[in-house]
Amino acid sequence: MDRVRRTASGGDAESPGRSGRQAGEDERRLEEREHQLTERERQADEREHEADEREHEADEREHEADKREKRLQEHMALLKQQTVELRARATSVRERAEQAVERAEAILNANQDRTRRAEAALSRAYARTARQQANVARSVRQDEQRPVPQQSDLTELADRVSALRKRTAAAAARLAVTEEHVARTHDELASRDPGNPEPRRRADEAREAMRRARETDRKYSNS
Repeated sequence: MDRVRRTASGGDAESPGRSGRQAGEDERRLEEREHQLTERERQADEREHEADEREHEADEREHEADKREKRLQEHMALLKQQTVELRARATSVRERAEQAVERAEAILNANQDRTRRAEAALSRAYARTARQQANVARSVRQDEQRPVPQQSDLTELADRVSALRKRTAAAAARLAVTEEHVARTHDELASRDPGNPEPRRRADEAREAMRRARETDRKYSNS
């Protein structure tokens, strides 16, 4: 009976020790859970921070893209404006060049026409003189009826033809210079607007006209 009581009494004495260990174990597990929760919260904060960083970087890239697009739009608008201005200047330059060519051609054509008429008159005078001289050889009577033109008259007419030929050559030379200037102008316009074939075509036409004008210059200068 006493032994039973002692055993019961001993069991009661051990209960506080077991309760203390159990409490310590519970506290340890609680601390571990708190530590795990803290770690998960820290990791969640890191992920959120990384997400914020990525979003910030994405915003920066979008901002840079917007700035590049704006610069591109401004550049395209400037190019468009420059193209419009260039074509307007090209039109003005082309019109002035065409007017200069028209004036030079008109002067050349007028001089050529006067020269041709003078040359024809001189040829007729020479032919008429030759016929009359032939008639003089056959008949003194015919010589009295149709006097032979004085040599001074033929010389004066020949001098006029020579002067007209010089003026025609000078006009042709001026036209060649004008056409050369037109060709260079259209070459410059073609280099500024390579997608437009019109300036290159006009430059080639101007060079061909320059070649013909130089041939005319040589023709009236050499004879």
